[in-house]
Amino acid sequence: MTIPRLIGRARLTANLDVLSGLHIGAGKDTIEIGGIDNPVIKNPHTGEPYVPGSSLKGKLRYLLEWAFNTVREDGHPWGFNENDRQQIFDSGDPVLRIFGTPAKRTTWEAGPTRLIVRDAALDPKWRDEKLKRGLALTEDKTEVVIDRISGKAHDRVGPRQTERVPAGAVFDVEMVFRLYDTGDSGARDWACLAWLIQGLDLLEQDALGGSGSRGYGRVRFSNLTLHGFDKDATHSLDNTFRGARFNPKAPDPQLLALIEEATREAPMAA
Repeated sequence: MTIPRLIGRARLTANLDVLSGLHIGAGKDTIEIGGIDNPVIKNPHTGEPYVPGSSLKGKLRYLLEWAFNTVREDGHPWGFNENDRQQIFDSGDPVLRIFGTPAKRTTWEAGPTRLIVRDAALDPKWRDEKLKRGLALTEDKTEVVIDRISGKAHDRVGPRQTERVPAGAVFDVEMVFRLYDTGDSGARDWACLAWLIQGLDLLEQDALGGSGSRGYGRVRFSNLTLHGFDKDATHSLDNTFRGARFNPKAPDPQLLALIEEATREAPMAA
């Protein structure tokens, strides 16, 4: 077995713009009269809503598993193995390279999980503007169950209150992608990073958080920037990562070329 060699780390930064109310739930252990039924997750120190890195990473994995046609019949994540049987996975598998393998026992020679997703806090400029105007950082949305016969709100199921981050909110997103040489000078990880970035386009076409089929969680990435190995190797991706059809055999060539340029190793000194 050849141990993968770490080439370096690339960063992706962006603003996550909320286009329709966003609900990422926190769970609730108590019932309060007149209280919120479904609160959003908040920073316990500041009381401000945020987007957990696990929520963003999990949705991206879900979308890319569908894009690569690796969705399992039992609903478990691709790579999951609930028994003690040794399982062998293709070391070039993009989903497992990007997101890691949840298998209990496996033969895996491609190295650690590539993607790190930070928790996304509210953009300070947006937050301060809301607070300066005396406005709340979240909104309460009332929902009811419709009686199928009368066409009115069902009288035995009262209205429920769902807390959301309102449209117009902005979160600061940061992701780190570790690139390894697995005998190919990093070529496979270049492709995986390109596929990941195309996954952001898939997310814009889908929804983040709960109740996406009811209009919640429409988001858009703006100011998306790739930070390469050199401090000056930065590329704006706003006009690059959208529009190309997702190809599970090869990522968008224009995007791949930008990644190669930003993350190519410097030649060794003589």
